Amino acid sequence: MIALVSGEVAVRRPDHVVINCGGVGYRLAVSAETLRHVPAAGLGVTLHAHLVVRDDALALYGFATEEERDLFLMLLGVQSVGPKVALAVLSGGPPREILSA
Repeated sequence: MIALVSGEVAVRRPDHVVINCGGVGYRLAVSAETLRHVPAAGLGVTLHAHLVVRDDALALYGFATEEERDLFLMLLGVQSVGPKVALAVLSGGPPREILSA
């Protein structure tokens, strides 16, 4: 499993980033909260990651902190909550605020 992605920001979009790691660009879906911590293109970044394997795709999700990744995994454990919904919840604020809500 891919647990950490570190490299140079190649692309920065509202819903994803592409990190250049040794010549390979990894596309990571991110929450708005994580995106706040991602620097501009050309700068270095390290993101915690989680790989979701489906029959038709491999999807990589990136997080600014381990706490945010752990909350994402907790949300995936809730019935009917998939990765997109979990990212939308995480976009609501820092993990501690979400947990206290």
